[in-house]
Amino acid sequence: MSIISIVFLKTVSVLLSVVIGFLAGRYSNVEKESIASLLFYFISPIVFFAIPASTTLTFSALSITLVTFLIASGLSVFSYHFFGRYWQDHTKNIIAFSAGNANVGYFMLPIAAALFDDYTLSIYMMAIIGITIYESSIGYYFCARSFSSTKDSIIKIFKLPTLNSFFLGCCFSFANLELPDFLDDFIYSMRGAYSILGMIMVGLGISKLHKFEIDLKFTLATFTAKFVFYPIAINIFIVLDRFIMKWYDENYYNALQLLSTAPMAANIIVIASLQKFHPERVAATVLLSLLFVLIYMPVMVGIFLGDLN
Repeated sequence: MSIISIVFLKTVSVLLSVVIGFLAGRYSNVEKESIASLLFYFISPIVFFAIPASTTLTFSALSITLVTFLIASGLSVFSYHFFGRYWQDHTKNIIAFSAGNANVGYFMLPIAAALFDDYTLSIYMMAIIGITIYESSIGYYFCARSFSSTKDSIIKIFKLPTLNSFFLGCCFSFANLELPDFLDDFIYSMRGAYSILGMIMVGLGISKLHKFEIDLKFTLATFTAKFVFYPIAINIFIVLDRFIMKWYDENYYNALQLLSTAPMAANIIVIASLQKFHPERVAATVLLSLLFVLIYMPVMVGIFLGDLN
């Protein structure tokens, strides 16, 4: 099976979880908060610990976290000023937040697991940590200043269970310790639960909205930031590193290329609701981005990751 077919079918299977979540939210009394707590405090930490703990890491490999944080932050600042020429209200803040963020975890992890070996998958997870730090710091600075100060955002970063468990897993790997073989099936199941429940959460969130509003101008701006600016920034870094800096190898490039194809992050809907900024409009845009990657992601992966065949 070609890599394009693998990515397309994996994308379809992930989106089915969104459909289940939407139907459960509309026609059944499913509590979103319970699933969120289960994911945040138990399943996510297990997944983020197990992946680095299952492979051999180096200190230099951890630097990819800083790279993705800086790229995401740079995209956010650039988008804030670029789209500030067209919007003078809070719209530019929402676009700036979404420009550096992406659904790199729940949506992308099963796709990354299908394409990469354990080492490259660990690199991808380290790249995700950089996006998570951006989201909780620079992202909130741009988008959520009205209810989360810079100090609170920094404190929130250090309290993230996923971040703490990830670095604990890195220490486990650096100590040359190994997870027992009997945990393999358990860890594999946790990865599946992480993705499925995470995307069900997206469906549950969308199901609670009373209507959808498609704003073509807003959708075009967010799509441009996510599906044009993001891969351009990633590829500029890869070209600079390949021919000038030479810090990384193809494993890192592949992880970054896949990360750049991720759809919009679903938590932007929560931010928009808290900010009372047209949550229906934002939800419609997020949903459209999930549908768009059905075509966009297999094409981009076929172009930039074709060597994985």
